[in-house]
Amino acid sequence: MANDWLHYLPEERRRAVARNRRRLRRLQILRRRSFWQGLCLLIYGIWCVVLIARGNTLTFGFALVPLLSMPAIGWLAWWLVYKEFHD
Repeated sequence: MANDWLHYLPEERRRAVARNRRRLRRLQILRRRSFWQGLCLLIYGIWCVVLIARGNTLTFGFALVPLLSMPAIGWLAWWLVYKEFHD
């Protein structure tokens, strides 16, 4: 196992290695595309909730249009590419 050598280190070095591993793990999470997509979706959702809470229903409706049309546009793009290469 990768951590077998860790118990041979002195206590302060062990803490430093563990701290470095935690830092690298957090950096890896920040590098993921899914993290940033989820964060943007969360911010967009909070913005929509603020709009509806303020009573701006028309603006809220316009704000939902891109969010709701994304799957349809993705499917349409896939279908067009499929048709291009299979027909």
